[in-house]
Amino acid sequence: MIKRLCEKNEIRIIVCNAFAYDFLNQSLNDLIAAERVTLRKISNDIGYVLQPRSLTPDCDQFKIKYRKFISELPFTVQREEKFLKDHHVDLVIGDIPPAPFKAARAMSIPSVGISNFTWYTAYKDLLPVADLQPVYECYSSMDYFFALAGSSEEAWGRKGNRSFGFFSRNPQDEAVDKIRKALNPTGDKTIVFFGLGMKIDAGNLAAYKLWSSRNCVFLVSSNTNIEGDIIHKIPADDTESQNYIAASDVVISKPGWGTVSEAVSFNKPLILVTRQKMQEDRNTIEYLKTNVGCELVDWESLKEFEVTADVLEKLNKQKQRAGVDSEEVLNVIVEEVCGVLCE
Repeated sequence: MIKRLCEKNEIRIIVCNAFAYDFLNQSLNDLIAAERVTLRKISNDIGYVLQPRSLTPDCDQFKIKYRKFISELPFTVQREEKFLKDHHVDLVIGDIPPAPFKAARAMSIPSVGISNFTWYTAYKDLLPVADLQPVYECYSSMDYFFALAGSSEEAWGRKGNRSFGFFSRNPQDEAVDKIRKALNPTGDKTIVFFGLGMKIDAGNLAAYKLWSSRNCVFLVSSNTNIEGDIIHKIPADDTESQNYIAASDVVISKPGWGTVSEAVSFNKPLILVTRQKMQEDRNTIEYLKTNVGCELVDWESLKEFEVTADVLEKLNKQKQRAGVDSEEVLNVIVEEVCGVLCE
């Protein structure tokens, strides 16, 4: 969406992020060089805190981290107010840190939240609602909320709310064909994308039965701790991850919106790894079950999971769905954003 917004000549963007800073620096290199995009390395939310070698939240450690986050929130909002003023910002778009929305309202700057969830809703399984009041107040400052597929949020936008489906970056056909030929030159293998996210410590992956799945080869992230002739790691410096989803026959992932949206957009069968106490995951899964289909495997069973003939037969039924027109969804979102900017 950043690249699409930059097609509007009058728009310049400051991207505020910490975890994906290096990725963004690579992916947006041309726009940065052209001074259309500036990167600011900063984090405005805390995400989840997971137990070691697990997808399950560590509630005790999370509460400690959250209390610190809330104690610093007033100073964070003040810092963001100063940043907005100093850089003459005309619009704040958030996915979906709380503080910038409160700062934007204090500075009378319009704001748009774009996400399938908010941290207020995500943390309801981890904290008493009373403890979430500061985050609630931040999101209540949002002018517009653009809810993405799978969202089960309230209408946060003070001035308006919109709903949108899945979208993704377009795959590059030549790159996709090259990946498929490299992994499956004879055309008799099933290419499986296995992605749990760059922040996940999955433990001893070598013990998983998945790698014994018959006639399968696997695409995994560059940081995945597994080696083998059938394992192919995505190069760490390749920012076009959508090409690897497009080259796959099956996608195994946690229910993260980015990977799911790419799989749905490219009509790829999905196997989702379920996690406890993750409202965001439950909402995405329910949406998929109702609209496009998916198979589920819980985290505790993943070590014993294999891609069998029965599994493939179930997955083939998912292929009957139509892909998503990402271009159309993106165009509408960009026009809506521009409309807010011109108010």
